[in-house]
Amino acid sequence: MSTAEEIGQKVQEQALDTVRKTQDAVIEAVTAWTETANKLTAQLPDFAKEYKVPEFADFTKQFPAAADVIDSNFDFAQRILNNQRDFAQRIVAATKPAAE
Repeated sequence: MSTAEEIGQKVQEQALDTVRKTQDAVIEAVTAWTETANKLTAQLPDFAKEYKVPEFADFTKQFPAAADVIDSNFDFAQRILNNQRDFAQRIVAATKPAAE
């Protein structure tokens, strides 16, 4: 591996590490917020806990689960990325001199 490739690899690893640390911080914040919201909800009077918006449950049943939406969108993004990689490789191949 050349020095340029090694530097590129290190930069990529540092970038991914930074992204992971940021994601972990966000997860911690959301978890703390959720725990606080759950504690507050537990303190509501019983009549408020049981309040349901009429027809809301039926309305929301028509939507896919959040995990399914995430998986579908990331699968699509992966297909686009694979397509872009193939395209880039074909462009490079198209620019090679005929002697190669």
